[in-house]
Amino acid sequence: MKKLNLMGAFQTFGGAMAVPIAFLPFTGLLLAVTNILTMPEIMGSLASPESNFYKVMTILKSGGWTIFRNFPLLFCMALPIGLARSAQARAALVAFFAYMAFNYFTSSILTFWGPDFGVDFSQEIGKESGLTMIGGIKTLDTSIVFSLLVGGIVTWIHNRFFEKKLHDYLSIFQGMALVFIIAFFLMLPLAWLTCLLWPKVQLGINAMQTFYIGAGVPGMGIFTFINHFLVPTGLHRFVYFPFYFGPAVVDGGLYTYWIEHVAQFAASPIPLKEQFPAGGYSLEGNICVFCSIGAGLAMYSTAHKDQKRKVAALIFPAIITAVTVGITEPIEFTYLFISPLLFALNALVGAVLCMVLYMAGVVGFMGGGLNDMILFNWVFYAQNHANLIWIHIAIGLTFAAINFFVFRFVILRYNIMTPGRNPDEAEVRLYSKQDYRDKKAAGVQPDREKAIAILNCVGGADNVDVISNCQTRLRLVVNDPSRVLDDHALKAAGALGTIRSGNNLQIVIGLSVTVVKEFFEAEVMRERERGRDAPEPQPAG
Repeated sequence: MKKLNLMGAFQTFGGAMAVPIAFLPFTGLLLAVTNILTMPEIMGSLASPESNFYKVMTILKSGGWTIFRNFPLLFCMALPIGLARSAQARAALVAFFAYMAFNYFTSSILTFWGPDFGVDFSQEIGKESGLTMIGGIKTLDTSIVFSLLVGGIVTWIHNRFFEKKLHDYLSIFQGMALVFIIAFFLMLPLAWLTCLLWPKVQLGINAMQTFYIGAGVPGMGIFTFINHFLVPTGLHRFVYFPFYFGPAVVDGGLYTYWIEHVAQFAASPIPLKEQFPAGGYSLEGNICVFCSIGAGLAMYSTAHKDQKRKVAALIFPAIITAVTVGITEPIEFTYLFISPLLFALNALVGAVLCMVLYMAGVVGFMGGGLNDMILFNWVFYAQNHANLIWIHIAIGLTFAAINFFVFRFVILRYNIMTPGRNPDEAEVRLYSKQDYRDKKAAGVQPDREKAIAILNCVGGADNVDVISNCQTRLRLVVNDPSRVLDDHALKAAGALGTIRSGNNLQIVIGLSVTVVKEFFEAEVMRERERGRDAPEPQPAG
């Protein structure tokens, strides 16, 4: 019996959850910009509701809400895309229709027997009713919980039955049709159980919301530390998803709630902390911006004097990448590989930073770099809360200095070999975005060739069990880790770094990982088809 790889399953699930996140930078930026351009306080008469400019911007804004208003549908379809072993597009289509059927069933059951389940289905959606609209269907507000559950059920059915051969008389019902038929009838008992159990769960969610808000600053610090500390494993998504995109602290999730109400918050002179008390749970981007500065400068300052120029060429672009766009892997993975202690200290200092910011009144949604801070927060602060910008910068730079001294002390005290510490080091290497660009400019393989080279390094198609990705890493579960070549071979193939844990392999690719993954999957399928089509060896003689 094949051994259950729990960590691999969690990482694969986390990689699947990265699929819908890819839509958020553009849509979030669009909403932030259109919010600004429709504020009369900023744009003057140009933003008058009667002007064509205002109307056009409002139309664009309405389109920008597409993703935010349909998170359950998006996550339901994302799971099969990330977890289905073949025909992911067909699996996603079945998941969509199965989820819609589930909500139609739920709506009909509550229309007839709502009081029996303790639900007043005649109430308006939202607020305390526990009801919402999904795809035009009035139903229970299960947030993304049941969309993921339905997506997971459909993915399991798809992986089990999609390739099942039926009798010729029934061949019209095989493949995608068979998957949908099975899923359709499973949705009915699932809808009944949802009506029976979810209203009670909603009471628990409301109590949890009260607890988290009541826990105050310590709760926010613990949340931030755990969330950031788990980033290398991919398990951090299990921590932040209920907060950012679910109802853990505010209806609809912190991300949607802040963007939807930020103009209203900005127009009020009431302190932002009082208007948005849950805003301390979404400040993790400050770790990217400020802690990365301190950590990077500490590594530079502790490098041997003969290596400082090389270290500067790698460290400073990595700092800029982390600060501007919030991608910290080039710099954080460097000291994670060398010393997990440094990574833990960075997460701890960052958590305290976020706690202090919240106590000083700085709230908002800061999930990325400086661009997020400016467009989603500071621009709106300027109207009635401009002092928070300077408080934010002052506290952030103070903690950048604290992180610098913490890193410097630990590196020197325990002689940690960060880049450039060894004067005889032939190659000073940092897994930075700039390093990747330099290699690409020097003639590194295109994405398809890179995928083929990496596949060869991991032992070929027959050694690959599960394929997924996050925003910068190709995540694999391999059958035999001993067949995977060493890190030098993978770097020669185009990888920027690797993380190994048993059968789980994470290969750092960079922002082009989605393209590389597509080529990688295609090559795996091609190799497997060649293996099936190869003639069987004939016995000698």
